[in-house]
Amino acid sequence: MAARDSAKGIKNSGNSKVRRRGLAVVSGSVGAFAAAAAMATGSAAPAKADIDTLLDPIIQPLITSLSDAIAGFDPTAATDLTSWTDSLLSSLNSIDLALPSTPDPVAAVASAAPAQSDPTSGTYDIPIAVQEDTEPTVQASIEGGSDQTLLVDTGSSGLVIPATDLSLTQLIDLGIPTGINEAGYSGGVDYIYLTYDDATVDYGNGVLDTTNTPIDVEILSWPTSLSSGSPLDFQQFLSDNDVTGILGVGDGVGPSESPLQADGFDGVTVDVTPNTDTGDLVVSSTNANPGTAIYTVNDSSSGAPISSLYETVTTNGQTVGSTVSDDVDSGGVYGTIPSSLLGDNSSVPDGSTITVYSSDPSQGGTELYRYVVSDNGVDNAPSVTSGTSIDSGYAPFDEDPIYINYTDDTLSFDEPGSISIS
Repeated sequence: MAARDSAKGIKNSGNSKVRRRGLAVVSGSVGAFAAAAAMATGSAAPAKADIDTLLDPIIQPLITSLSDAIAGFDPTAATDLTSWTDSLLSSLNSIDLALPSTPDPVAAVASAAPAQSDPTSGTYDIPIAVQEDTEPTVQASIEGGSDQTLLVDTGSSGLVIPATDLSLTQLIDLGIPTGINEAGYSGGVDYIYLTYDDATVDYGNGVLDTTNTPIDVEILSWPTSLSSGSPLDFQQFLSDNDVTGILGVGDGVGPSESPLQADGFDGVTVDVTPNTDTGDLVVSSTNANPGTAIYTVNDSSSGAPISSLYETVTTNGQTVGSTVSDDVDSGGVYGTIPSSLLGDNSSVPDGSTITVYSSDPSQGGTELYRYVVSDNGVDNAPSVTSGTSIDSGYAPFDEDPIYINYTDDTLSFDEPGSISIS
């Protein structure tokens, strides 16, 4: 699942499910916004404060960004939104909001239980469950809360969770946010998030506990398109993919940093057992390339997993191929394919074989993965896009382990050429 970070200007093609419906809403309750506003200013909230005093510093930047996005669809609506917000804050001016005092973060750290041994000193197998044949997920608890179902996404970096999935106590426990930013996913949603650098995350019921973990908490979202099937908010975007959050484990592809990389691990392996819906996310403090990695991508300009590869489509014995920029994306569902490889076809014909190589096979390129489209009645055809950038989708992860090395910006395929996805 490709991510876009407004600060970095990253925009990659991607794919996601399109069975979305619902209403765009402001994420989080008034209490959560009030707490976030107090944290964003770097000070504890007063015992009694005007609501508009608390909300204005955080709402106004968000409304400005949201208004700019809405203006692309309807300039009048954007103006009305700004006027409505000003009126709402003005009307709330006389209302006092009683808030509990925010704990002193220094005192909280001093009174905390002793930290466990350094979690980066070993190898940990976090259980993976694959949902709907294409969505690798893990379970994780944030700040002692209930387990969240997180999509394991090599096409993005950063642990992203909606504020609506965290209690006010959890938000306070996260401490003071270090920033507020805008980002988005190629599935059609943009969002505003608060960045925290000191979360405690329990992966897989105690398999691995990390502290001082960076996470992004979404607080406001909106669609990037009003076309049929597009999600209308971040929560709908997640629920349509059967998850409650995203665990971006890619290297340097945004919107922030992989929390496992930030915790000092050298790399991760997405290892799903063939023909099953189970596997492991192997997190290691040492180079943990699975088996013999015949081919390794090294493209530090964009970071793993984005790389220059070669893709072909074979239909009725005719093969068309070209060099592509491939986002090897475990969160990309069925992926994408350039229209230039399809000739006069507007979609990939059933029975076509899609093959991806390390480089042009006529010049010795190694086959990395291949699959047959709509084989055995399974509609696994990638979406057609323009340009030369593609999203691999889940296909290459279905048979063999793939390793992302954070220390040298590389991506390794195990036993390339053995993959045959249908």
